[in-house]
Amino acid sequence: MAAIDYIVFIVILIPVLFVGWFSSKRSRSIDTTKEFLLAGKGINKLQAGFSMAATDFGGSALVGAIGYCYIYGMSGAWWNLAAAPAFLLVGLFLARRLNTMGSATLPEYLGKRYSPAVKYVTCVMHVCASVAALAVQFTVSCTVLHVLSGIDLTVSLIISMALVVALTSGGLRSVVNTDSALFIIIVLSVLAAVPVTLSAADGWGSLVSRLPEGFLRFDRLGFWTPMSWVLLCTLSYSTNQHYIQRMVAARDEGTATFAAVFTAGFYVVISLALGVIGTAASQLLPGIEDTNTVFPEVLVSFFPHGLLGLGLAAVFAATISTGTSILHSVATLIVNDIWRPTIGRAASDKTEVRVSRALVYVTALFSLGISLLSSDIVNICYVGGLFYSVSAFLPMVFGLHGRFATARAALVSVAATVALSLAWEYIPAMRPGFLASLPSNFFGLFVSLALIVLVSLIERKAGRSGPETPD
Repeated sequence: MAAIDYIVFIVILIPVLFVGWFSSKRSRSIDTTKEFLLAGKGINKLQAGFSMAATDFGGSALVGAIGYCYIYGMSGAWWNLAAAPAFLLVGLFLARRLNTMGSATLPEYLGKRYSPAVKYVTCVMHVCASVAALAVQFTVSCTVLHVLSGIDLTVSLIISMALVVALTSGGLRSVVNTDSALFIIIVLSVLAAVPVTLSAADGWGSLVSRLPEGFLRFDRLGFWTPMSWVLLCTLSYSTNQHYIQRMVAARDEGTATFAAVFTAGFYVVISLALGVIGTAASQLLPGIEDTNTVFPEVLVSFFPHGLLGLGLAAVFAATISTGTSILHSVATLIVNDIWRPTIGRAASDKTEVRVSRALVYVTALFSLGISLLSSDIVNICYVGGLFYSVSAFLPMVFGLHGRFATARAALVSVAATVALSLAWEYIPAMRPGFLASLPSNFFGLFVSLALIVLVSLIERKAGRSGPETPD
């Protein structure tokens, strides 16, 4: 990288840091738990839409998707394209109910609807999955910075973490506003990368003539893999706190719905753009073994100086926006669902905010420690979904849409679904031949449904239905 690239990179990030600082200053002037965790439940449509899109479009969506397209061609675009129908489903069928569920987190709602045990189990699982996901974001950003600048990996990791922590400690309003600014950077950078890579490949026609047969088709991954990703996204967007938080904090039901539907449209456009970049890279830079470095190599090899700084800013924008959202959600989960109902019952608002900020720092350091173990970022995201989202989804749906499911059914379902889904993923011997290709999240969802229905029927027949759905 030349001096001009560092200058462009810094100039682009300065407004983002200013937005974060200004928003943080406002939040600190209010200094209440509701403001820190939910931005006073006043997020408008622009904030909600941009923030939701930037939150989900993280390092795995940018770097991981381009790596997949490098190997599989346009079929690899399904890693992002799967998000479009998932967000559409969440927006049309769940966003309004999540906005009005009367709880700051999904585990809190499940605790009210079923039992405290369900709340604590799902909260702990959610925190574990989120910390792993945060480590992925750190890994992506530090890898790209290392490839482009030659800065030591550990130093790059610390820089990435410091930026995320700085933009998170101001609360949700700071996170949402910086997400909106980062979203603009992401879109401009990716759209600029498309003509650059096509130009390096001597145009679309020349690229197509050199691609292997079928490389532009969307069916090279078969049927189950894309469908598994669609299901993974649907479960994730409807259960993970960093998405739910946008819908809960939205000022009304329409705003919550808009955020999800807007993000669905964004993914259609961005998926195709990344598909073009990845397929072009497969011909321009053959032989790359670590697909996480495909996009950085494209930047170094083909981006002119100055525009290279914009490309680096795109990676940081993608990872920072997701990283801040995950980091803030972990603090929210621990404070709201574990600390407050146990040792923090008599704590003041200011004390809760201080504890929330302290958890931001502790969580970031913990994720920093495990990030060096993150290698296959697509697989880490997938397994994280198995660990929490698959088990929490149906208890949430049954809770929001009726009173049939019982507290014991929810708890049994959550615990058994996690154990059996992971076993299905990692112990091939337990899969009968005719079901060998069934993805683990589909299997887990069937297990969850069967257990909720079966245990609820048994309990209701015995006259023990558990808590009713809260008003």
